[in-house]
Parts: sequence; C-alpha cells; structure tokens
Amino acid sequence: MSATSGVKPTKGYLMETKRRIVTVERGTEFLKLKRDQLAKELTESLDVLKGRRGLLLGNLEEAYSALTAAYLSLGPTEVQSQTRSIKNSLDLEVLPRSVMGVVYPTVRIKGKPEVTAELDITLSHASDKVFEIIEELIKLAEFEERVERIADELGTTSRKVNALENMVLPDMRYIIKFIEDKLDQESMEELVRMKLIGGIKSSQK
Repeated sequence: MSATSGVKPTKGYLMETKRRIVTVERGTEFLKLKRDQLAKELTESLDVLKGRRGLLLGNLEEAYSALTAAYLSLGPTEVQSQTRSIKNSLDLEVLPRSVMGVVYPTVRIKGKPEVTAELDITLSHASDKVFEIIEELIKLAEFEERVERIADELGTTSRKVNALENMVLPDMRYIIKFIEDKLDQESMEELVRMKLIGGIKSSQK
C-alpha cells in the first residue's frame, strides 16, 4: 500500500503530520538511548556472569576437596551421622527488580540451614563450602535470567528503532513532501486561473 494512500492534501493534514513527525522523532531518539543503555547493561551483566561462573568453578573444586578430606578423616558413616544435625532448608524470598524498564527476579536468602550439634572441623569447613556453592548457584541463576531478559528487550527495542528509522519516518517525510507539492501545485493553478480571469476582464473593457 502506498504511503500516501488515504492522505488528504490539505494544510490542516500537513500541520498535523508535521506535529506527529516531531513526536515520532523524539520517541525514536528516546528508544535509541534506551537501546544503547541496554547494550551497555548487557555487556556489564555478561562480564559479571562470566566472573560468577569462574567463582562457582573455584568453589566447586574447594568443596570437593573439603568433602574428600572429611570422608577420609571421619569415614562415610560418621559424615552421614553428623550431617543429620543440619536442619531446615534455605528460606528464600524472590523480589522483582528493574533496569531500564526490564523487570527480572532477584533472590534474597532470608534463612540458612541450622546446625543443631557441633560438627567436626573438616566437615564444618566442607558444609561452609557447599553453602557457598548454593549461594553462587542462586546468584548465577539470577544473573542468567537478567541477561536473558535484557537481551530480549534489547532485540525488541532495536527492531522498533529500525522500523521507525527505515519505514515510519521516511513514509512521514514522503507524505509531508507529497502534500507540500500538491499544495504548491494548487497554489500555482489558482494563480494561473486568477491571471486568466484578470486577463479576460481586461480585454472586455
């Protein structure tokens, strides 16, 4: 369908289109700023995500070493016996957070498992390392969700900017030029008509 389909070549329509194009241009600039900020946030979040994955791998190695030491020191039976004194599970709270209008979940640890009896020092160290892994897994999942949602919003915003810059605004500028040309043509035709009428009246005197 032509961009000028349904267009009324009137001064009123021209003024309205000019007002609309100013609004669309401002909206486009805002979306471009949002797109650039989202790209920055995505880059920073990916860096954090990479760092957290590295930290998790380090903690996994330390936890494995600590658990191995506990099993070698106490034996499987004693390890299982002492771990029964660790009661309750994690108490988590999921809250919404927002960055540039992108809402993503963040997890807060409200309560940790309780130890009802004294653990052997090697097992206590191992349990601390395991809990650090759990905390890192939670934060890692949070950042992965953050990255995914920011990336989705960045893609959506980029498509909107491209549509506005490559389709909507060019069409509106074309419509403005079309109306201005039509109005100029009508003005010229009216001028010629008035001169012809004036010439006819002069010849009749």
